[in-house]
Amino acid sequence: MSPVTDGTVTRERTAVELVKEASAHLRGSIAEELRAPGDAFSADTVHLTKFHGFYQQDDRDVRRARTAAKLPLLSSCMVRAAVPGGVLTARQWLAMDRLAEQVARTAPRGAGAPAPNLRVTTRQGVQFHFVAKAEIRPLIAALNAELVTTLAACGDVARNVMGCPAPLAERNGLDLAALAQPLAAHVRPRTPAYYELWLDGEKAASVHAAEPGPANTSGSDVEPLYGDTYLPRKFKIAIAWPGDNCVDLFSHDLGFVPTFAGPAGPGTLEGFT
Repeated sequence: MSPVTDGTVTRERTAVELVKEASAHLRGSIAEELRAPGDAFSADTVHLTKFHGFYQQDDRDVRRARTAAKLPLLSSCMVRAAVPGGVLTARQWLAMDRLAEQVARTAPRGAGAPAPNLRVTTRQGVQFHFVAKAEIRPLIAALNAELVTTLAACGDVARNVMGCPAPLAERNGLDLAALAQPLAAHVRPRTPAYYELWLDGEKAASVHAAEPGPANTSGSDVEPLYGDTYLPRKFKIAIAWPGDNCVDLFSHDLGFVPTFAGPAGPGTLEGFT
């Protein structure tokens, strides 16, 4: 470990922080390992792929048998799309459904391909399981083509921003998803590594808002909000509605509830508590 100063406190960097700091802002050796033979990423790279929206997993049903036979684990990945505010268009959902079919046909399973699966998470994300290494880039590129991103769906950053999505009449047209989307864009990592690796350098319209990015409080020109080591752990943000805690506000690091000048229905939005 090496020392790092946070304000007036000096502490030792963890092994994971050293990996993140040396990664050239989340690049590491991801590109090289995508081209390499085999199904698995290295231990250091696994710490970085989370920021791009996927975790490496192995097939637990055959883990014991393969370990006993001194065979490598049967690895694949879970790819997670972030959906700020929990709202998708019909076209986006149908595209995800189609992609789940494609992923299932190429999944690396010893006893045959699994049934297609598309799992909605408790934090308004959508997950694809059993994704082969060779399918990760096409999947992420296809999602971004539908204006759905995997950037910061996992990793040591502010993750998907939740919002109560129901467009109820008493909410007087206040769309919490429309509030969650620019907030999510504001706190996403600024590194171009995501676009270089998965989108040939092109930025999808949904990923960052047109407004200016966060103020530089970290001293990093690339990551003004997070700095070169990013956060120690994940950070969760949600927006609830008065009387409707569908996002489980107290399970988040930051929770916002709109306040109104009048009654919650016909009143004018003043701010948030």
